Amino acid sequence: MKHILPALGVAVIAAASVAAQDVSQPPSYGSITLNAGFLPDPHSVQMRAGGSIPVAGNVNGAGVCRGHIANAPDYNVYYSAGSFDLYLSAVSQRDTTIVVRDPRGNWYCDDDGAEGLNPGLELSRPASGLYSIWVGTYSTGSGLPPATLYVSEIGFGPRPMGEGGLNPALTANYGSRSLQTGFTPDPLNIPISAGGDVDVREVGPDGCWGYATAAPDFELSYAAGSTFDLYLSATSERDTVMIVNGPDGNWYCNDDGSEGLNPGLRFENPQSGVYDIWVGTYSSSAGTPPATLHISELDFGGDVMVDGNLLDFTLPANYGSVQLENGFLPDPYNVQIAAGGNIDVGENGPDGCWGYTTAAPDYELTYAAGSTFDLYLSATSQRDTVMIVNAPDGNWYCNDDGAAGLNPGLMFENPQSGVYDIWVGTYSSSAGTPAATLHISEIEFGDN
Repeated sequence: MKHILPALGVAVIAAASVAAQDVSQPPSYGSITLNAGFLPDPHSVQMRAGGSIPVAGNVNGAGVCRGHIANAPDYNVYYSAGSFDLYLSAVSQRDTTIVVRDPRGNWYCDDDGAEGLNPGLELSRPASGLYSIWVGTYSTGSGLPPATLYVSEIGFGPRPMGEGGLNPALTANYGSRSLQTGFTPDPLNIPISAGGDVDVREVGPDGCWGYATAAPDFELSYAAGSTFDLYLSATSERDTVMIVNGPDGNWYCNDDGSEGLNPGLRFENPQSGVYDIWVGTYSSSAGTPPATLHISELDFGGDVMVDGNLLDFTLPANYGSVQLENGFLPDPYNVQIAAGGNIDVGENGPDGCWGYTTAAPDYELTYAAGSTFDLYLSATSQRDTVMIVNAPDGNWYCNDDGAAGLNPGLMFENPQSGVYDIWVGTYSSSAGTPAATLHISEIEFGDN
């Protein structure tokens, strides 16, 4: 049985006659048949909003409808009505509008009827039949931004999981990324803090548990192919859980699906669309521990970067870690280490890198960047050394002689905040594990 929830906003409904839109054209993002009482509710569709046609110039009574839309419908809903009202809305990071033609031939438009700048139409006593839907942009300068269309009998937008519960409509804590099948580097790794003050068992999706924030930690927009499955997992020194709201509108949760106490969810034949991802803690006493979210088409965890890569930044760093923020002193920050190891990076490391290292990073830097300085990572030794870094963007960087002489150095312009896992290797296997000094600076390479 469905429970009617209060609407998140008040829809302004205007009936008009739109001249330029062609309902006979195939919808750009497909169609669906829904019967009253459909589940999951809401039904969601990923699309691009906007188009080249100004709506206000194509209605009787200019100004009734607003925005810019395409000629063909974005989506068609064949609806068999029952006792529920019908809610049509959209969510986007940009200001969007919505235009709908109902089975009776009436036109309806809205700008900000749902939450914030999101449009929403509440159709009372809806007719059965075809609803042609356009999602537009309010201004021409918005381009064709990503948007999600929601069709519901409950209310506007995605459903929060109860008062104070998980809400996919909120801005993700650690950003978002669009990936398409075959992406590299694989996995994409995002440093985050797990946990939060929402008791998922009490106000979250049925069958899920743990403690998380109301907003997702990360939002993945994924273009799937026919070759790979999608693996979402997290690693942390504390017991963590994972909760995902998928493109189908369903909720998925896991506790220990990856290695040890780490969660992992595998999506076989994954759908294209938006995956909102939460990494929570199993218990409230865990606080908000550091964690790494892994997005992969290969496997769970952080130990498969590319085929055969044995470098594993989830292992504890050989010589410890430090947290530094923009303007740190003393500069450079120096760490005494032994370079090298028994892994042939050219054979078993990230593509395009070389040398000999250990599997674990030598040092882990958590860096709070500013707008003033670049970041310089380098090493000095009596032997020929190399440097390999896995940066906060998940990419791998390597260098041989970027600093003075045979010493390696990597300069990060406009560096990102986050975790830098650093390896200092030897150029040749015969060098053994010579003494070396790692230098972290915002001024220049070396130990000046």
